[in-house]
Amino acid sequence: MSTRSALGAMARTVRRLLGTERPLILMYHRIADLEHDPWELAVSPTRFAIQLEILRTKRDVVPLSWLVDRLERGQSAPRAVAITFDDGYVDLLDNAKPLLARYTCPATVFLPPAFVGQPGGFWWDILTRIFLATPELPAQLTLDHAGGSTVWDIRAGTRRKVHDEVWTVLKFMGDGERAGHLATLVAWAGISADAPTSDRCMDEEQLRAFSQPGVLDFGAHTMNHPSLPQLSASEQAEEMSRSRNWIVETLGIQPHGLAFPFGDYNKETLAAARSSGVQFACTTVPDAVRRRADRFALPRVAIGNLDAASFERLIASHG
Repeated sequence: MSTRSALGAMARTVRRLLGTERPLILMYHRIADLEHDPWELAVSPTRFAIQLEILRTKRDVVPLSWLVDRLERGQSAPRAVAITFDDGYVDLLDNAKPLLARYTCPATVFLPPAFVGQPGGFWWDILTRIFLATPELPAQLTLDHAGGSTVWDIRAGTRRKVHDEVWTVLKFMGDGERAGHLATLVAWAGISADAPTSDRCMDEEQLRAFSQPGVLDFGAHTMNHPSLPQLSASEQAEEMSRSRNWIVETLGIQPHGLAFPFGDYNKETLAAARSSGVQFACTTVPDAVRRRADRFALPRVAIGNLDAASFERLIASHG
């Protein structure tokens, strides 16, 4: 361990003993038992309950907007933890909300409205169903893009690699081009274009059922969930404003913050966020929230399907 690391560990121990651990923003996506989860986005309901119990014992779980307000006022928020979810999956209503109520924990869900109630669900989950969950696939896949063609051989040992490479290609496409390729891929694999209900984003009725003002609220997550740095400054601003306005006009809720899809951002993204009508924005940079943190580039710690000991170590490592 370097001298710097040793001093950092010592400082965390002192803060823990004094009950002055740094505030954290936690990032979840799904609360579900999944057979295939290539990006490790899901936490099982059983482990989520364990994690909430630990947070209730060792930290103060607060609304994200409350935490940001304290920072804005220059006030400290020792031991505070804010819980966030990205994408608004249906399993948040079925699995997360009852557990959040049991442990009296507030949370914020960042929504991409273009996916709300869509039967096809999210495009990255379509790829998971195709490459990781479909028993039989054609022996070869050809994808025409960027003026050329890419050919993959499909074998048991290459499926995850092909999944990741197709995911990377589709991530940086425009919405229309991506939709065309997805339709081709679904037909190639011979699967249904409709996602299982639990793999979808909540519909408007479900979002209203999930909402509990001041406790379970919503933030913007852009309209179409693009990688923002791939867009022009004006396109980034439009993605943010349309997402925010949809939440206001459809759900009657004023979103206080937003989160950048995939955690991708550049200087134009930060400028657009500051002009978008929200009070803060979240990244996926894994760190504690320091008192002088940029409110439009707040760090978040991603939480996976961790058991109690691993979860406690992760939380303590950022304290």
